[in-house]
Amino acid sequence: MTRIRIHLGSIAMSFCVAACSDPSNPPSGPAGTATGGQTSVAVPTAGTATTGGTSNVSAGTGGSFPATGGNVSAGASTGGTGGTDGGGKAGTGGSPATCPSSGWQGGKQTINTTWDGEAREYVVYIPASYTGSTPVPLMLVIHGAHNTPAMAESWSQMNTVADQGGFIIAYPAGLDCWNSGRILGGCMAADDDVGFLKNVVAEVESHACIDTKRVYATGISNGAMMAQHLGCEAADIFAAVGGVAGPTGSCSPSRPVSVFYVHGTEDSTVGYSSAQPNVTGWADRNGCSSTPTEVYSQGSTTCVGYQGCTAGAEVEFCTVTGMGHCWPEDENCGPGGGPSYGVTDFKASPMMWEFFSRHPLP
Repeated sequence: MTRIRIHLGSIAMSFCVAACSDPSNPPSGPAGTATGGQTSVAVPTAGTATTGGTSNVSAGTGGSFPATGGNVSAGASTGGTGGTDGGGKAGTGGSPATCPSSGWQGGKQTINTTWDGEAREYVVYIPASYTGSTPVPLMLVIHGAHNTPAMAESWSQMNTVADQGGFIIAYPAGLDCWNSGRILGGCMAADDDVGFLKNVVAEVESHACIDTKRVYATGISNGAMMAQHLGCEAADIFAAVGGVAGPTGSCSPSRPVSVFYVHGTEDSTVGYSSAQPNVTGWADRNGCSSTPTEVYSQGSTTCVGYQGCTAGAEVEFCTVTGMGHCWPEDENCGPGGGPSYGVTDFKASPMMWEFFSRHPLP
């Protein structure tokens, strides 16, 4: 059984004033009562057809996302020499990966699984254009502290981008917060969220036709910290990472990792002053030029890019003037959910996807 830690250790006050607030009062996002049921899908072993259900989930006020239903049996194993495994991933010394012959279909479903002795879950969104015969990218979109996958889905509007870009999304659920190399004060998190999220990728790859060189992660607040931590700890799996309003700590990735980062100037939860050190840290790790170049300027938002990085990596940083602790697509955020802190003239998700699509694994 996994040991769950509640850690109240020292961390920058700007990280924990509201990001670690009471679960009944989440730091950002529209308040609401969760409505509708969830389709809990117990996935059979790889290769058995499963009809994708629809998870009808509305964002509630800091609501929990409890696991229900059965467990995923991913059925992936290491294939023999020259062969492929039943989950569609190439076996050791085998041929390139093939697509599962009877895998997931288009739609949205909640997947229940177990990791390290704990019941866990994630929501999978597969665009209607997915055929199962051609490998497509996978993106993890990770919620913030005390939030839910439904909130991350609603705020980011990433499903629309997936429809246009033809990639699959997984919205994983934390136990409460994420262990991104540190656990925020007032939070509960698993011992090994890196392992859990790597397992999510492996399970999705076992049941959908995924291009393993194009797996990405992003998130908001504590979810952004977690996404970048994946870039630090699992650069062999995640081709590029990003995030909104949540910096990472010290980091030693196994290779240069491209990063797309967004932060609002009026963020009173995770202060904007933390943004530049976070971006500079990534630029330094990647061996980029210390002088960024403006790559986008329109309305509320200016983005700069750090070029000349090792192995073709990039770091891009978007400053959103007037935005609070929000994903730019979210109109109602900030103190009291007021619209004055939301920004709609800049949509981060399409630009984030365009950035990711330029950076497959080497």
